[in-house]
Amino acid sequence: MMWTPESWYRDARKIAEGKAKHLRDHAQMVITNMLRLVPQVPRAEVLEKLKQFNRQRLEALPDLARYPELRGMRDLVDAAWRGTRDGAEMDEDTWAASCSGIEFHQRFIVGGRLTPQRAHCSYIYFPTSEVGPILANNLDSCPEEPFMQPLWPAISEHLILGAVSSGVFLDEESPEIFPAPVYQLVARYCRTTEEAVEMFTRYNHFWGPCNLLLVDRNHKVAMIEKSSCRIGVRYSPDGFGFITAMTQEHPEIRRYVDTKKKQSLEARNLPTPCADTVYWNLQDQRLVLMNELLNEARKNPSIETLRRMIQFRDPKRGNVCGNGEVPFPEGPPLEHTLRTSIWRLRHGTALWWARDSKTGKPSFENPMPDVNYSNVWKWD
Repeated sequence: MMWTPESWYRDARKIAEGKAKHLRDHAQMVITNMLRLVPQVPRAEVLEKLKQFNRQRLEALPDLARYPELRGMRDLVDAAWRGTRDGAEMDEDTWAASCSGIEFHQRFIVGGRLTPQRAHCSYIYFPTSEVGPILANNLDSCPEEPFMQPLWPAISEHLILGAVSSGVFLDEESPEIFPAPVYQLVARYCRTTEEAVEMFTRYNHFWGPCNLLLVDRNHKVAMIEKSSCRIGVRYSPDGFGFITAMTQEHPEIRRYVDTKKKQSLEARNLPTPCADTVYWNLQDQRLVLMNELLNEARKNPSIETLRRMIQFRDPKRGNVCGNGEVPFPEGPPLEHTLRTSIWRLRHGTALWWARDSKTGKPSFENPMPDVNYSNVWKWD
């Protein structure tokens, strides 16, 4: 199907109408988080700068010889932004935050990325089980973050994609600000993991920082760890794979992030240990733990094995699933696992668990009714 501004507006509006309150609540949370970090700046000034940034991004079209897929993209993105605004019935402030709030926050609000950014989500993929290929995710964040039941994880009939935070302090600043919809470009033009990795690499300056899991129908799994300007790719040898947030396994990206963490401690005059170093060590320990658990899971790759892995909690070995633990005296609590999802990809269904915001009941004790997806490409 040909992409047109009319089709992008229509599709964005339809999606927004289906989750209007969630989109408004999420945009408002972005605004609240920005304003909390710059209490000395009036709200109106922050929001006006955000709106200016949105306009600047749309006009910053890069070299089309290098990025030919972006031809005509300015009008498509503008149409999609307006479709989201109208479908979710957003006011001008929440609309501005929905367009570029996260990018504005990363580039301007945190001021050189010295401000701790925390969220330790995870994705795990098994290429086989008693019900076929299965995928799991933990959504880990502060209790105030709005969330919905899990959406279908495939971005096209060819590719599954899951992204989590990467936690890069003092990161380099990307030279590109144009809002290239990289995930949509990958969904349109790529059929395999290798093709998607090529496009993600070529469009390196337009997405992230994040860690990303990528799977195609041949169960080729890529695990990508990314800063704003650097990218490290690892491939699974057997179709089993995972990514988890705020830690890195690719050696070059790991060295870069570790260097930036050290520089951030020096810039903030923080001792070692402190709340940040304890937090970072816990994230690194979770990476080791999940590798151990995945090696164990290969022997019996079942739904129950995946559930135990994604919701793993042990006082000695550590946690994959969180419940706001406080690991450092007088330090901030860790994240809560707000939602755990396990997709039965062959059947087009999902199991899920959700934290109860009213009672504080943790997600791993609160199973929800299964989700049944219609009009999706099922996975074998």
